[in-house]
Amino acid sequence: MATLRGGVSPEILQQIRDGVDFTEVVSRYVTLSKKGQNFLGLCPFHAEKTPSFSVNPTRQMFYCFGCGLGGDVFNFLMRQEGLGFLEAVKELARQAGVTLPHWGGSGRGDAAAELRKKLEELHSLAHSWFQKNLHGSPLGKSARDYLIERGIHSESLSEFGLGYALPSWDGLTRYLLKNGAQPDELGKSGLVVARDSSDRGSSRRDGYYDRFRGRVMVPIGNLRGQVIAFGGRALDDEAPKYLNSPETLLFSKGRSLFGFERAREAVSRLSTLILVEGYFDVIALHQAGMKHVAGTLGTALTKDQVNLVRRFTTTVVLIFDGDTAGVGASLRALDVFVNSGLSVKVVTLPPGEDPDSFVRAQGTDAFLRLQEKANTLLDFAVEQCLKRTVNAAVEDRARSVDDILRILMKASHPIEREEYTRQVAERLGVRQQLLVQRYPSLTAQNPSHSRRRETKHSEGLGAKEKKETRQERDLVSLLLQGELGADHILALRAEDFTVPAYRRLVEMSLRHVGENGRVVLSELFVEAMVDEECSRMAAELTVSTPHYDDCQDYIRGCLEALKRKNLSSALDDLIGRLRAAEREHCLEEVDRLNSQIDSLRRQKAGFAISSFTLR
Repeated sequence: MATLRGGVSPEILQQIRDGVDFTEVVSRYVTLSKKGQNFLGLCPFHAEKTPSFSVNPTRQMFYCFGCGLGGDVFNFLMRQEGLGFLEAVKELARQAGVTLPHWGGSGRGDAAAELRKKLEELHSLAHSWFQKNLHGSPLGKSARDYLIERGIHSESLSEFGLGYALPSWDGLTRYLLKNGAQPDELGKSGLVVARDSSDRGSSRRDGYYDRFRGRVMVPIGNLRGQVIAFGGRALDDEAPKYLNSPETLLFSKGRSLFGFERAREAVSRLSTLILVEGYFDVIALHQAGMKHVAGTLGTALTKDQVNLVRRFTTTVVLIFDGDTAGVGASLRALDVFVNSGLSVKVVTLPPGEDPDSFVRAQGTDAFLRLQEKANTLLDFAVEQCLKRTVNAAVEDRARSVDDILRILMKASHPIEREEYTRQVAERLGVRQQLLVQRYPSLTAQNPSHSRRRETKHSEGLGAKEKKETRQERDLVSLLLQGELGADHILALRAEDFTVPAYRRLVEMSLRHVGENGRVVLSELFVEAMVDEECSRMAAELTVSTPHYDDCQDYIRGCLEALKRKNLSSALDDLIGRLRAAEREHCLEEVDRLNSQIDSLRRQKAGFAISSFTLR
């Protein structure tokens, strides 16, 4: 009987796999490049500079040789989107056009999946309501006038899905309740706010009122293009000018970038991302033809956002408004970009300008010329600190020098650090050696810097791979890649494998042998993916790409080597038992064991010639 995975049959899962392009699914989150039979990219699950994330489109498996995570398309979507298994199955079935049988479910995983689905539906409803208000309601005229004033074209309104929140206290709340929303779901959506208990006499419905009122609404999407949050821009002097959705099950400010789902294709194609600070800066630059632009969400950049960007590009251009505290912003950005493997440049706009106003006044070409002249982030940060030393008191100059050296300490390459130190010494008119002598003191003041270096060193020392039998590993890898024929399968014996995970995978494989004598891989992977011991190993071995001069000859050699090893092990065991029987003078046992030993020795002697020939 076929193994069910999460209550879903292997046949249904295979239909879904066949109906989706695995590399296309992964490419929504990672830029992939072809390498042999696999595709390679930067891992979306951990920070790395060199690609170690591999996707095998034939077997529809992924594995990261850096962090060890692996699996099939369902595992990928579950981990990437935080979905439960059945939720991932439903989403991929939708994409594949596969009709699923109805199944019930209970449990915490199902409850979380259902809540996520409901919150997605609520955001979709809210988005439609906001758009209807902007385009179809007389009350939306003020918002339309504001957007015209800002130079936003009708095409951009449609592309970015802009809308308007009515100024009423509970317009959206009533709309969502009318469309089947439950009060507890409203509270978890972030679209409404629970009223204070002292407001019981209020007309606000079911203890909630609208979070966004009288604002232009900008939807925030995830990489799949689903609306997961909103940003609201006030039309008057109401504070705050911008209001974002709070953190929810769907949305985290520190992990999202506005417009990135629209910019992703251009970012990957141009290998450059322009990163700005405001919603309307992103929209204005897209409108001007620069599609490789995304924006932060009112917070400082985070490591998670940098890791997201690194999957798709090698270069980031940061745009600081003319009235931004440049040095502070550059130092904060330096902390998250340092040693990320990204090339980071900084464009500073003229005072009083932001990307939106600059492009509207000066045009796209002028903006691109600024980008061409941009300094690196490290150059920019050092330059800002050097400016503070001009005409400064001795104590202030010393503090500025320390700030510069702390920046240079972030450079991982010693030659790069030495060259910057030389340049700074020349600018300050001091000997380079004086600056070099200052580094140890600063390192002592910043123990985390030295800890990072020690940790990296210790990780390198402790990262030695355990010894494994090469023939066993290669045989299982070739088995999972469909290279073993029926005659090879007949010769496989799980007990010949000494590594537990390999032995377990062979045991599974032998349970899924089809009528043609070969392993039915679709059924095998269903069972392997739900086995904690084997799932990652199966993924790793499936995407491994060793080269053999003659694959069939190598398979025969591995099988023979395993058989010889098994015979030697059995012979050693019998000899040990014989010695014990001789010490205890058990003559009948001695004769029996001697007979078995002679038989094994004859098998071993003649093995290479005739006993195990697969040719």
